[in-house]
Amino acid sequence: MGKRGPAERPPEEKRQVRVSVYFAPKELADLDARRGGMERSEWLRRAGLDKRLAPAIPELNREAWAALARTAANLNQIARSMNAAGQVHDADLVGILAELHGQVARLRGDLVGLDQVKD
Repeated sequence: MGKRGPAERPPEEKRQVRVSVYFAPKELADLDARRGGMERSEWLRRAGLDKRLAPAIPELNREAWAALARTAANLNQIARSMNAAGQVHDADLVGILAELHGQVARLRGDLVGLDQVKD
């Protein structure tokens, strides 16, 4: 059986150098609030190297995002079922379902700040 996990990095990309830094308790709390669920080391690496940083997402938004994922899945199932049963005869209904799905997708993006992500 082959090795599991991510592929090994080439030697020039291996992370072998450690950098230690001290924070005041308030600074560390601020950093943790900004990084959301991202690991500290990954967040600091990305921030220090001007890489893409996702904004911290409040827990309430994460819960709403997950609930809306179920709503989007339900909309897809409704459309598929109606289509498979030959019940979709009205192009307006198909358009309404597509628009609802698009609105749910946009709302989910807004909840996690997809339009605010730094590239």
